[in-house]
This record gives sequence, C-alpha cells and structure tokens, in this order.
Amino acid sequence: MAGFLDRFRLRFADPGEETAFRNFYCLRLRHHTSLALAAGALLIGLFAASDWMLDPAGARVTVALRLLVVVPSMLAFAWAVRQPWIERIYEPAATLVACLVATLLAVIYVRIDAGMARAGLGLVLLMLSTIFIIRLRFRHFAVFSLVAWSAFLAVVAATGRTEPGLSLASAIAVSAALVLGLYGAWTRESENRREFRLFNEVAAAKLRIEDLLHSMLPGEIVDRIQRGESPIADAHGEVSIVFADLVGFTALSSRLPAPQLVQLLDRLFSDFDRLAAAHGVERIKTIGDAYMAVCGIGPTGGEAHDHAERAARFALALQARVAEVSRETGLALNVRIGLHVGPVIAGVIGTRKPAFDCWGETVNLASRLESSGSPSGVHISEAAWQRLRMRFVTRELAPVRMKGMGEVRTYLLEAAR
Repeated sequence: MAGFLDRFRLRFADPGEETAFRNFYCLRLRHHTSLALAAGALLIGLFAASDWMLDPAGARVTVALRLLVVVPSMLAFAWAVRQPWIERIYEPAATLVACLVATLLAVIYVRIDAGMARAGLGLVLLMLSTIFIIRLRFRHFAVFSLVAWSAFLAVVAATGRTEPGLSLASAIAVSAALVLGLYGAWTRESENRREFRLFNEVAAAKLRIEDLLHSMLPGEIVDRIQRGESPIADAHGEVSIVFADLVGFTALSSRLPAPQLVQLLDRLFSDFDRLAAAHGVERIKTIGDAYMAVCGIGPTGGEAHDHAERAARFALALQARVAEVSRETGLALNVRIGLHVGPVIAGVIGTRKPAFDCWGETVNLASRLESSGSPSGVHISEAAWQRLRMRFVTRELAPVRMKGMGEVRTYLLEAAR
C-alpha cells in the first residue's frame, strides 16, 4: 500500500533514490532550460511594445513591470541555472520565479485596456510552456499552476463586469489548461521515473557484467575488449609465472562432503585472489586445485625489474596462508609452488567464454617446477634465482631432469631477507 501511494504521489521510497531522480529529471537539461528562459524573457520584453500600442497610458506601468521586473528575473534565473550552487535550491527557486512571472502578468493584464483579450491565452501559454521550459517535479509544478490559475481568477474578478462572455471563455480555457497541465506533468514525470529506474537497473546489470569480466580477465584486457579489439595477443619479453597446487586436496575429496570441499577450495582461492591483488599479480586460471598466476603483464604487474620479487613474495604468502588454513581447520593441507621467469605469449581465446591465458616454454617450465617441487618451499628456476638471490634466502637443489628439457638447475626459495 505504501509503495502504491509513493508511486501515486510520484516519490521513491528511498530518499537517496529520490534525490538522484531529482538531479536526473530537473538538472540534467539545465543548459536547455537556461536558453529557453532567455528566449522567454526576450518574448515578454517584445510584448512591451504591444502594451504600448494597445494602451499608451496604462503601458507606463506594464512596460516597467515587464522590463524592470519580469525580464530581469527570468534572465537572472537563466544565469543561475548554470551555476553549481543552484542544485540545492533549484526547484524552490524555479517555482518562485514562475509564480512571480504569473502574478506579474496577471497585474499587467489588469492594467491595460483589452487585457482580458490576451489574459487567457497568455496564462495558458505560460502554464503549458513551463512544463517544458522549467523542469519541475509534479508537486512543484502543481504549486505554480495553482498560483497562476488563482492569479488569472483575480484578473477575471477585476475585469469580468465589462466583458462577462470573454471572461467566462477565458476562465474555461485557463481551467482546462490547469487540468491538462497537471495531467501532462504527472504523466511525464511518472514515465520518467520508470525510465530512470530502468536506466539504473541496466547500469547495475552492466556493472555486474564488468565486475564479472574483471574477475575473469585483467583490467587492461577488459578495456581492449570493450573497445572492440580482436584478436588480443601480445608477446612479453619477461614475466614471472607462478603455479601452485594444493597438496593433500585430492585425498580430502574422498573424505569430505562435497559442499564442505567446495567451500574450502573457495575459501583458499578467494584468499589467493586477495593476495594476488595485494602483490600486483594477475590470476590466469584455476584447474581443479591448481592455481596459475602471472606478474609483469598489464598495469598490475609493476616495472620489469620488480615482477620477479612480487611473484616471489606472492608465492611465499600463498604458503603461509595455506599453513594458516590447515591449522585453523585441522586438515592436512600444504601447497607446492613453482616459479619461473621468462618470455611468454599472452592473449584471449574464445568468444562465448573468453579466457586470458599465457603460452610458451616459460609456462611449461613453471608448471614442471611446481610438479617436481616439495611443500617445504617454492621451487624456482635458475633464471628466477638470478633475480631473487640478493633479496631472498635460497638453497640450491640437485639438478632435476624434466621432460623435453634434460637436467635443469633449480633452487628452493625459503624466505625473504
């Protein structure tokens, strides 16, 4: 019931949404409002000449009212509409100016001979044009319309004895304009409220889609996709690739209920994502209980000399976090990590489900370092060791034979210095 009443009264239940709608409805076309007010002021000024032609004696007052009060008021408001400070008081100020103009026009029609002949048409034009010239919410427009209508009735009362037929016809015309104006203002605002809410829903849906894309792809890649770039493929001279695999997770999958298992994996990988963001590392993908990341690609990768250190600190943080979760849950969990530095090709594959990935020997070696490593440290290549040995505690291991690569010198990254 309250929602229906709010809709009938043209008001959103949420005050913040109502304020946002006011800005959308009243203020976004201020430039056009300013031009229309200036044009209206010019037109009212031109009517001063017709006042003089109709009644030179009475025109002394009406011309002064038009040129010294009405026109300056409209021009002043046309200027004020463009100023930032008007936003807080726009509707009350606009309503006040419109009511002032309506009242002064009524005085002008009383002061000149044959004023009734123009009063009806003038007030009708003023009421209807205000709907389009000065954008007001319905409640403010209703105040103005009732003031303008009352001002016209005052004109009728002042001049009706001499021209009863014309007074009646004009009263009917102005009353009809009042009803039609109120209905038109209510209808237009009601439609704008629906459009505003639909616009917000579309914007929110777009934001959710962008958030989803950013969770799947690097931000720079999302921007390139949105610009229409395709295909996306880049060669990178040197990056750091990190592979991490949860040790003991496969055994847990046969013992834990499925919901608990998925919840645990979600908790760990969510923590991995937060650590990646903190160290300027970009997650590439997850495969089962394996996690692949890269540092040195895009704006989060840092400078070229920095990516290996970032990746190393990230790898050590992964080990520490898995150890914490293992202690908290009492589950036998550890993580095996491989880290290598070298060139890669990176790009987006797929159209329906685009995925960002990296390819090359650097990726293959990082993966093999992970699979041949131990949970006691981070297994790194000689290329990674060359960049990390001064800032980290490392230990050389026995050469490891890797498929297609022969014997490879490797090291254990144990801690930061």
